[in-house]
Amino acid sequence: MLRAAAGLACRARSNTKLPQICASAARGYAAESAPEQDTTPPITVHGIPGRYASALYTSAAKAGKLEAVQEELVEVYNLTGDSPEFEQFLYDPSIPKNKKVPALNAILDKTEVSDVTRHFLEVLARNNRLKHLLNISDLYDDLVAASKGEVRAKITTAQELEPEELEDIKASLSKPCAHLSKWFVSTFGGSTAEPALFAAEELLKPGENLLVEQMVDPRIMGGMVVDIGDKHIDMSISSRVKKIQQLVMQTV
Repeated sequence: MLRAAAGLACRARSNTKLPQICASAARGYAAESAPEQDTTPPITVHGIPGRYASALYTSAAKAGKLEAVQEELVEVYNLTGDSPEFEQFLYDPSIPKNKKVPALNAILDKTEVSDVTRHFLEVLARNNRLKHLLNISDLYDDLVAASKGEVRAKITTAQELEPEELEDIKASLSKPCAHLSKWFVSTFGGSTAEPALFAAEELLKPGENLLVEQMVDPRIMGGMVVDIGDKHIDMSISSRVKKIQQLVMQTV
């Protein structure tokens, strides 16, 4: 149904402040709120997308629709891959908000998204923040996962890993960083990984579960890059090459 509605975005082609998200959401969602549920974001996420994601989390938690909103954001964003017109509609800052908001509402009228998602997308449109939708959606996923005691990790390698290799990495990430350092050396060779990469004693807190997503990027040449929570661990061959090049330049 969303796919059919996306075509309406083409017709749109011919500053509300962030705190209003929570204010308007509280009014709009009062009937659906679940007072007994903790609506405070479980972790801190940063930047403009982080502030919007946190506000959305609070509104969705009050309405008892954390996972429903999560699915709806993915569905809306996926339309950008299916419809170039819809993608341009979302990201084109030249479309004035007095045209973008009604056009967005016309699209959403053909869908079954919740009021939480609808009102949030309207706020993004009014504030010209629809271009941040992907980052907001990713951070919202982090917040929902954290509320369940889950931690999302993105593993980037030059080639797709075999299932057993991915399980080995997952097991290593669930242990203290010193174990990850030893695992990296034994798997990829070379000298002991830089201590700075493994400064923290643990990547996971007791009771947390790890959700692993694999990405493939041939540009890293080998090794891997780990993004987990707010930590970025670069153990790629390309990173090593850059460091060697910098050392060579310093000695010339």
